[in-house]
Amino acid sequence: MFDMKKQLMWSKLKVGLVITAALLTLFLTVFFAGGIQFLFSPEAEIKAQIADVKGLRKGAPVWLSGIEIGSVKDIRLNPGYGTTVTLSIKKSALDYLKKDSHASVLTMGLLGDKYVELSGGSPEAGRLAAGDTIAGASQIELKDVMEVGTASIQKMSDFLKKLDSLVTKIEAGQGTISKFISDPALYNNLKDSTLNLSLTLKEIREARGTMKLLVEDPTLYNKLLAASSSIEDFGKTLNQSSGSLKKLIEDPTLYNNMVMATSSLEDFGKKLNEGKGTLGKLAANAELYDNLNKASLKLSSVLDRIDKGEGLAGTIVNDKELAKELKDNVAELKELLKDVRENPKKYFKFSIF
Repeated sequence: MFDMKKQLMWSKLKVGLVITAALLTLFLTVFFAGGIQFLFSPEAEIKAQIADVKGLRKGAPVWLSGIEIGSVKDIRLNPGYGTTVTLSIKKSALDYLKKDSHASVLTMGLLGDKYVELSGGSPEAGRLAAGDTIAGASQIELKDVMEVGTASIQKMSDFLKKLDSLVTKIEAGQGTISKFISDPALYNNLKDSTLNLSLTLKEIREARGTMKLLVEDPTLYNKLLAASSSIEDFGKTLNQSSGSLKKLIEDPTLYNNMVMATSSLEDFGKKLNEGKGTLGKLAANAELYDNLNKASLKLSSVLDRIDKGEGLAGTIVNDKELAKELKDNVAELKELLKDVRENPKKYFKFSIF
């Protein structure tokens, strides 16, 4: 009886152990989400900065060259990059990854499951270490392609509507383009212009005038070239010299003096306009002009009378003998005065007793 109970209890214990092992296996499978094969292998964590993970979940596989090397451990929002994805991979896989490796979020199968594909990087880049961060991006999905295609189709539709409206206006004879298509005037004008231009060029080639010489004779060009060279040499000489012309160019003294002179002339003009001073009176007051005019008339009358020999002045001017006598008397008077200054005792005698 006791053996039966002992066998029954042992059977229940075995059933319980089997059930416990099955539940533990199921729990580990669900918890590690397909990454149970990495449970006892050495692992390393790296981070990837991805703007949009497109529905990537924790536990999603991480592949390198088509081989699964780890899984997604954590996904967190990042204000600078969008999201930061923590990848748990085999430590041995770090030997095949570089610092410029790239993480891409791809779609697996028709069900749309996401996984992370790592690129090996360039050989010249340094080896990737545990805890490093790499750049990442998401694969363009069909939805994105459809959105872009829809926008492109909408723009194409708008363009076709505008083109249809333009064609309608052209068919109706509206606008310049319609005139270009239906009206031959422009073509005829261009044809006539081309013909006239051809005739003009022919006349230039056959003529012997200035236009032909300008086209064929390089003399003017050579002279212009020589003149430009001379001007350049003159400029160099001017820069190296210290003469008056360079002073006029570089020294502002003359300009400043001219500015001061202009200011003085402007002040003089203001004073003249205001009637200040003799010139101002001459410019503004007509009375002085009338007086001068009258005086000049009187002087002219006096001179006329003198020319006619009237009066003492006219007699002196016109009578040569009288003028000669006056001249001789004046000369004698000068000699007398000179002798008086030289010999005063001869003419002045003083005696007290």
